[in-house]
Amino acid sequence: MATTIRDVAEAAGVSAMAVSKVLHGKGDNVRVGVETAETIRRVAQELQYHPNRLARSFRQQKTQTIGVVFSQFGRIGELDGYFTAFLNGVLSATLQSEYGLTICPNLVKSSVNGVINDGRFDGILWCKPDYSDLSAQAIERSEIPIVMMHAPDAEGPKVPRFCCDNPLGLRLAVEHLVELGHQQIVFVMDAANQSTSEGQERISGFETAMIARGVTLTDESVRYWTNPTEDFAQLMSSKAKPTAAITYSERLAVSILRQSEALGIRVPEDISVVGFDSTTYCETTRPRLTAISQPIEQMAFDATNILISNIDADQSASRAFLYPCGFDVRESTAAPRFR
Repeated sequence: MATTIRDVAEAAGVSAMAVSKVLHGKGDNVRVGVETAETIRRVAQELQYHPNRLARSFRQQKTQTIGVVFSQFGRIGELDGYFTAFLNGVLSATLQSEYGLTICPNLVKSSVNGVINDGRFDGILWCKPDYSDLSAQAIERSEIPIVMMHAPDAEGPKVPRFCCDNPLGLRLAVEHLVELGHQQIVFVMDAANQSTSEGQERISGFETAMIARGVTLTDESVRYWTNPTEDFAQLMSSKAKPTAAITYSERLAVSILRQSEALGIRVPEDISVVGFDSTTYCETTRPRLTAISQPIEQMAFDATNILISNIDADQSASRAFLYPCGFDVRESTAAPRFR
């Protein structure tokens, strides 16, 4: 049977209040001498006392757990470095606190039944929200703090939001390609992210940047892929095949690099490819991937710290945090062969 505070108190010849004061810092009105405190610590160690976190959580009505919601969660470390950078940021914040972490890729689908408020989480870090009626309703009715990441400020529930400057990133990418001489440029995204608020902002940013540089937009300028392997082969076999592609994510760009190699299509000679995220993974691809950069790890770290602060202070003030994008030129972009 587990040792309790009362067991330690009895063995040390002191009150349970004194033990709680020394071992947990509870009880501002309780005074314990230095020698008595040392005795309590020695006895606790001898009896192998460990605090019961479950009982403590029950008393405080807290689980010390943060839920991370992703509507689209991929395999970590495969085809990109996004999730590695994201989790490094979140863990850097939680390791400084007493909070644990649970990833919930399916929570969005079941939130209408009140899963968010069922007591398993103290707060939610919601990534890539789609602002659907279901998710908006869940956020609006939430009884715990929520912070959103990859959530543009233009719309959506009024909770703290963290996002990169997507229009800036797409403008940098389009300008880079146009200056190289490209005019047939497409923006490619996976269909699953088409409904997300950030997906819509990136499409808008791409179209705005193209118009600003005088590049003709067509119905084929934005592509939504469900099967990157088949969709890329179809794209490159069409009469109006592009000379450059900007992708929604690093993962999608790396998929294009791999399919190009399999099909004998040369990058950047036959098609230039630009990714989005620019993690250290881009340095390992062949060729090294040119990409729009966003500070994923810093954004995740900041978002998690704000969430923990709001949990501890029992508040959730609305504020938008916007991070600038950069652009890292590597080897996957060059002037088109035919202009």
